[in-house]
Amino acid sequence: ILFHMRHSEVINMNMNKNITFPNYSIIAASQIEKEFIERRLEDRLKSPHSTKNNDYLIHKAFSLYRKLRWAKNASTKTKSEVRGGGKKPGPQKGRGRARVGSLRSPLFRGGGVCFGPKPIAYRAKLNHSEYDRAFRSAIIKKQKKILPISLDQNTKTIDNNSLGKTKYGKEIIFNILKSYNIEISKGIENEHITIVVTKEEFNLLEKINFVQSVKNLTKLNLRLENELKIDEVLKSKFILITVPAAHNLTNNDMSWRQLT
Repeated sequence: ILFHMRHSEVINMNMNKNITFPNYSIIAASQIEKEFIERRLEDRLKSPHSTKNNDYLIHKAFSLYRKLRWAKNASTKTKSEVRGGGKKPGPQKGRGRARVGSLRSPLFRGGGVCFGPKPIAYRAKLNHSEYDRAFRSAIIKKQKKILPISLDQNTKTIDNNSLGKTKYGKEIIFNILKSYNIEISKGIENEHITIVVTKEEFNLLEKINFVQSVKNLTKLNLRLENELKIDEVLKSKFILITVPAAHNLTNNDMSWRQLT
């Protein structure tokens, strides 16, 4: 870690391997930030169609997104693709047997396969306006599960051995949920949680090795605001989002988040 820090950032190091430097930690947002995010989501995400039941659009967008991720790679060879079989095995007439032009016919062992599986590339299409309404409706339905967070800069003593550890990341997430009076009985690693940040905030989290500490948490997603997908919104039990990320997420038209 010391190789990636400027000399001015290292203030003190003692025999206990404790490092003191300006540190960015994820904490629960202040009351002003909470009100800003709530108003932002309420004002910018609600569209004229929000009063209608858009569950069918959410189901359509989610189903098509899952279909795009299907990997159907099973492949068999037809008669023309099997190696060999160029020579005619016998004369056309005169021996009383059925006429055969190649030993690679599906009738013979080692021949091609009739109507076998082939790789399928799905090209699901969804209109931008439909995905726009589906994404807005999904976030509005999850609005009560959106927890505002912020990156706080403070001078804090951190054990060098805990940086980048999974325990370090779980402790930060646990403290945030605890500040919202949320108790996780199954453990942080068993809950679907999505953290939405901006590119600049992501770089800061990399410096404090928070990104490294949550890599082993398979059900925890750390996403940029322009990479958030509708399936992550629907699966997440809690969505942790910063003020800049909420501003950027709602500042653009949702229709650009098309299925890719």
